[in-house]
Order: sequence, then structure tokens, then C-alpha cells
Amino acid sequence: MMYRRQMKRKKVNHADDWLMTYADTITLLLCFFVLFTAASICQKKNTPKVDKVRKVVMRAQEPKPIEAQPPLPEPKVEADVDKTAEQQVQLPASLPEIVDNLKSQGAANFEQKGDRITSLEMSSAAFFDSGSATLSPAGKAILHDVAGNLKAEKFNDYQVTIEGHTDDAPINTSLFPSNWELSTARAAAVVRFFLDEGIPAQKLRAAGYADTFPKASNRDANGRAIPENQAQNRRVVIKLEKIEKTS
Repeated sequence: MMYRRQMKRKKVNHADDWLMTYADTITLLLCFFVLFTAASICQKKNTPKVDKVRKVVMRAQEPKPIEAQPPLPEPKVEADVDKTAEQQVQLPASLPEIVDNLKSQGAANFEQKGDRITSLEMSSAAFFDSGSATLSPAGKAILHDVAGNLKAEKFNDYQVTIEGHTDDAPINTSLFPSNWELSTARAAAVVRFFLDEGIPAQKLRAAGYADTFPKASNRDANGRAIPENQAQNRRVVIKLEKIEKTS
């Protein structure tokens, strides 16, 4: 009897052994599932942070666009101005140059008498309208250059005489009853201009000669006017005479 009971117990015990193995397997699977699920959740939670870090790193590695820089200001270079050269540039044309320019227009003559007298002769048409003693803009431009020469040191000891000459055509106006008044007024107009240009008054003189010193005959043998000669006789003469210094 005892033996049969022991055999039955052994059979019952052997019959329950597979339940232990099954329970262990289920437990292991459950643990694996829990761990797998937890790992998946952690990965999902950390993915945005990883992506953010990755984006920051990628942005940092991207080359930055080169911004256009404003042009640097050009350095200011102070020009070393040669005052002497600048003055030479600003000097007016010399008397011979002025004469040559007017000669090309048939309106000037330059005469040198020794080393004491220099005469600059110019047509009145370059300075005045017919019957007028008002300097024209073109005349002022010519006289401005002449004045610049007269103020040079080499002319310090020269007396400047302005002569006015006319032709023999009569004139009778409220301002100029005759050619004497016209020729003198023209000479005086040039003197006034030279005064304004800074030439000392004591160096200047004005003289009007009307038609008394013609360069060419105003009329032919029959008494008819010769326009070309009359044009030559209407002139302004700037005469430079060196004054000898008394010791």
C-alpha cells in the first residue's frame, strides 16, 4: 500500500513540473516585453533632443554667407602743393603771347624801342563798341592779362601811359561832342580798369589824341574814306616807359 501511494505522489509531482517551466518562460517574456517597451519609450523621448543637437551641429558646420562689406573710405592724401608752380599756372599770359593772340585776329602790334620803351597797340574794336567808351567783356579779359604782367617785378620802374586814338569820322553826341572826348574817355576807362586791378595810380597816365596821329591815311586822294585804314587808326596803345632812378 505504501509503495502505491509513493508512486502516485511521484506521478503527481512529475505532472506539475512543466507548469513551473511555462511560468518561468512567461515571466521572462513579460520582462523582455517590459524592457523592450521601456527602451522604445526612452528612444522616442530622446529623439527630439538628439535631432535638435544634430541640427545645431549641422548649422554650426554650415559655412556662413559672406556679407558684403562697405567699401573702405579712400585715404585722404594731402597734396604737396608747390606754391611756386601754382602761382606760375595762375599767371596771365605774357605780353608777347597776348599780342600773338590778337595778331592772329589782326588786332594788335608789339613794338620794342631799346630797353626803355615798350608799346602794346590794340584795335579799339577789341575793347569798345562803335562810339562807346564802355569796356566790353572781351576787352576786360584782355586787360586783365595785361594788368597781371604790369604788376610783375620787372615793370616796377615803368610808367604806364594809356593812349586813345580815333579815326577822322566826326562824332557829336551828348557824351562825346568830338573825337577828343571819345579818345580821352576810352583811355580813362582803361586806366580805371587797371586801378581796379591793383596797379598804383602814380604809375598810370591817360591821354586822348583823337585822329591827330593816324597810322595810315584815313582818306584817299579824292577825299573818300578808306575803311581798312580807319580801322587801323581806331586803337588803344599801352606805352611802357622805364623811369631812370636818380641817385
